[in-house]
Amino acid sequence: ACSAGCGSFIQNFAEGLHMTPAEFAAKAIDSKAPVDLGTRCTVFMNSSVKQSQKDGATVEDISAGLSISVVKNALYKVIRASSAAELGEKIVVQGGTFYNDAVLRAFEREIGHNVIRPSIAGLMGAYGAALYSKKCEKSGIISPEALKSFTHTAKSAVCQGCTNHCRLTVNSFGDGKRFISGNQCEKGLGKATAGEQLPNLYEFKRNYLTSLKSENGTRGTVGMPLALGMYELLPLWHAVFTRLGFNVKVSPMSTRRIYEKGQFSIPSDTACYPAKIMHGHIETLISDGVDAIFYPCLTYNMDEKMTDNHYNCPIVAYYSELLNGNVEDLKKVKFLYPYLNINSKKELAKELYNYLGKFYNGITKSEVKAAVEYGISKYAEYMNAVREEGARALKFARENNKRIMILAGRPYHIDAEIGHGIDKLANTLGFVVVSEDSVFRLAEPFTVKVLNQWTYHARLYRAARYAAEHNDTELVQLVSFGCGVDAITTDEVREILESRGKFYTQIKIDEITNLGAVKIRLRSLIGALNERGDGSGRA
Repeated sequence: ACSAGCGSFIQNFAEGLHMTPAEFAAKAIDSKAPVDLGTRCTVFMNSSVKQSQKDGATVEDISAGLSISVVKNALYKVIRASSAAELGEKIVVQGGTFYNDAVLRAFEREIGHNVIRPSIAGLMGAYGAALYSKKCEKSGIISPEALKSFTHTAKSAVCQGCTNHCRLTVNSFGDGKRFISGNQCEKGLGKATAGEQLPNLYEFKRNYLTSLKSENGTRGTVGMPLALGMYELLPLWHAVFTRLGFNVKVSPMSTRRIYEKGQFSIPSDTACYPAKIMHGHIETLISDGVDAIFYPCLTYNMDEKMTDNHYNCPIVAYYSELLNGNVEDLKKVKFLYPYLNINSKKELAKELYNYLGKFYNGITKSEVKAAVEYGISKYAEYMNAVREEGARALKFARENNKRIMILAGRPYHIDAEIGHGIDKLANTLGFVVVSEDSVFRLAEPFTVKVLNQWTYHARLYRAARYAAEHNDTELVQLVSFGCGVDAITTDEVREILESRGKFYTQIKIDEITNLGAVKIRLRSLIGALNERGDGSGRA
């Protein structure tokens, strides 16, 4: 379901100890006190293992602990069983991970009885695919004669089509044909994107934000990290500081290199990737020679009058405090992180004037008031542009018989490094891509069954209702590893969609860079839609 690679994780860990997976599994038999690694995804389990090693845990206890944790994660986080009894008593297990005897035994102990492990457990998926392909009758395998002259070479390459810099494998065959893998979009195939350019709200928003230009200010250069909440409020803050006479320097769109630039000051491995990458943006701005960096603390987002409250999540709201305590290089510049209320122009102007006055002489109250008025208007202009572009995309899809995908996440998921080009992949599969903030107002307000107090997630619920009410529209939810709030949102979004007979599709992103599982998930969605005959559009 999540394709996190539990078997691969255990294998890599075993090889790091110069053992085979079988030898590592055998160690678990002699465990006296298995390490408690929780039930978290293997993406985070690595840090827990490292901590247990520091605490003196034996290889035997780590082996047993890993096996138990992998099983519990699969049962209670992936399958989402409330108890082992839900699985029944007659169980056959499949997958290469179950070749690991320790994992098999941990599974049996967790559910309370023995299970059947076929001798081809790791091949059952391939066997099923073979049975399915047999139904197609006509074989695509080359003839024995052609096989005798078959030649194949493979080489590695890096795609230069965009900032993702995908690592490609170029397979060349004797008849001159090539097969390229590893690409996230059509650019990696070495040819122009097939077909027409379909509307893509993620691309529209990226282009809008990166087109903001600063004037030559006389009060110095203020850097703004293009990460977390800045993806929502950059038009506001860019306009405010430009109007106040500052030169505004915005960090570039994220790349892996930017992440690596700041990874040494990340205090916790459990934070979401959008938070981790903020460190690299800060380091980038400092190395660019800015005089100050601005990233305020905002308990509340804009009040859109549709929720019990309008909080930012704690990471978006207060990450500046963590940056200030962990990024040593911030001492080289002025780090501006005031606590502000953006829902009142009067309060915002007052708070900003009082704060900036501590660092800059000559700024007047009237200047700040005018700058705030201007900034709020530019933010409204941006949000209106997003909604208008969303309306145009929906109109295009329906006029051209295309399926619509609401790629729903948070504003920072449009970041090419964080989103891994999933929006472009959806385009290549024939979907018109819109964002949750471009369509949520098209659904009537309704009451959800969970505490609805976060602005970003309230948009998600309304967007899900819109998708549920339209046959030609599907919602795919992007989820960041480590996001506590998503533990609530995923269940609610699923219920909203499934209550109207729609499919729920979730893609977990962050550090995961292999889009193979994503392609399978989206193509499976298309296959399910085609089989059920939903919608007038084709994808």
